Amino acid sequence: MLPTDDVLEQEYHRFVEFGPLLDRRTRRYLVEYLKAKVTGHPYQGEGLSDRYAEYFQRALDEVFQIDHLLFVCENNESITRQIVLDTLYWIKKTFAKVAAKHPFDKEADMLQSWSVTPAKAFQTRYSYLLQFLGTTYTREELDTAFYQDRLGTYFAKDFQEWTDEDRRNFERVLTDLLSQWDALLQAKILEYQLRKFNESKEDYVDLLGQKVEEYRRLKSILNPFTDYLGWDMSRDLWQSTSFDTLKAYDELLTDEDSLRRLADLLGKLREAEIEIEEETFEKTIVRQEWRVDPLARSEIVGIHESQDLNHLLSSEAALLSHDVTETVFLKKYADSSLLTLRYEDRRLVRSEDQVMEVNQRIKQRERGPFIVCVDTSQSMMGRAEEIAKVLTLGILKMAINSNRRAYLISFSTGIKTIDLHDIANSIDELASFLNMSFYGGTDATLALYEALRQLKSHDYQDADVLMISDFVMYKIDQDILNEVSFYQHNKSTEFHSLALAREANAELLSRFDTNWIYDPERKGIIRELSRGLATIQGRP
Repeated sequence: MLPTDDVLEQEYHRFVEFGPLLDRRTRRYLVEYLKAKVTGHPYQGEGLSDRYAEYFQRALDEVFQIDHLLFVCENNESITRQIVLDTLYWIKKTFAKVAAKHPFDKEADMLQSWSVTPAKAFQTRYSYLLQFLGTTYTREELDTAFYQDRLGTYFAKDFQEWTDEDRRNFERVLTDLLSQWDALLQAKILEYQLRKFNESKEDYVDLLGQKVEEYRRLKSILNPFTDYLGWDMSRDLWQSTSFDTLKAYDELLTDEDSLRRLADLLGKLREAEIEIEEETFEKTIVRQEWRVDPLARSEIVGIHESQDLNHLLSSEAALLSHDVTETVFLKKYADSSLLTLRYEDRRLVRSEDQVMEVNQRIKQRERGPFIVCVDTSQSMMGRAEEIAKVLTLGILKMAINSNRRAYLISFSTGIKTIDLHDIANSIDELASFLNMSFYGGTDATLALYEALRQLKSHDYQDADVLMISDFVMYKIDQDILNEVSFYQHNKSTEFHSLALAREANAELLSRFDTNWIYDPERKGIIRELSRGLATIQGRP
């Protein structure tokens, strides 16, 4: 679990300071209690004797008692954060929805109206109020007969005859009646709100529990896909049939150790490359320094000898006051040795130097993504279909495990695509592919066209393309083959084929960089495929 998180701390602060529910003290209590639940530690703070606070506390207890919830959150920062944000959002949304409207609005308006009714008008109307209260509440809740007797004693005489004591006693009786009515009304509203809160809580806990179970099942089946699943409470639950299909093929992949090796070998077709990047750039070095300017005078910095009469010291000028010393002054003037004030000024001088630098760095280029084209035509039915499906699942798992994007294109007379980078929205589509029956004719043109289109995108421009088919097909459009050749020779894109057939179209296979042709009905097919791939494992 994660005790600290900047995003969560900001959300906690907004909830406490600006949350549209209850009071600030209660909101802070709920945040501290939620923090304790997230970390798995018991709450150590002060409790609150408030019905709303107690309810939401129990609700949080139920949320974090969901089986495997803390297990799902463990060491997963993004899911932990999202569950907390979803829970805070649920609290705010539920309170706002329930508090905004309840079925007792008319009674609340009536209470407000009676609380401002003057005593003189009350005299002629109070019987209607007591009749309403008597039919709305039981005698155990509100004894209207008692108030009928008490109020009747005051209204037995004219309002103008009331003494000050009568007015004070009437106000006390009326205040007591309205206070009891208000307490009963608020209790009804609270009961209604808590009932609605509970319904909403049950829905939220049920959905969250299903999400946790869904994620846990997928983690056991599709690890490491689950690292890319994310957490989205607004997304529909995945279909149960999707789990069954994925589990069946994953078990087949697990049993076929040679299939796993095959998928791994396919992933090593292009090993990581070492690149040396060289950068040449011009660097400007800026210097600033103070320099003395002898032509500018603004500050006294000392005394020196000169002929400067404008800045003569008074002690030197005193020599002119007597005939005996006047000769001394004139001699010092002639020798430029009169003591005068020394001025100096400095100014900040900026200079720039241009320097050329060359930097080199070694960069390991990661293996690119995968584009897998799988033939789903009728001619692939049977063992070839099973191998294609299991191998596809293995390749996709390998790609995700090595942090590589994967794009699946299934084709017959048309195409279907799945971007496995967006795995959270593709589980049902992947299961549907694994569960589908192969049918129709074979047209690889559309598949290669889609592969080329992805190669032009930013995400898949460095991808390798693998086509799995029996290659029992018509010719591919020449324009598509020309573009494939362009990518092979100019973009270093590698196109590989895996032909699951006794015979395949030799002309088409010649267009691929690497080809394997094997009979899927032959015993030991997987082992042969693995040996075939192992021979090129060291390719650059």
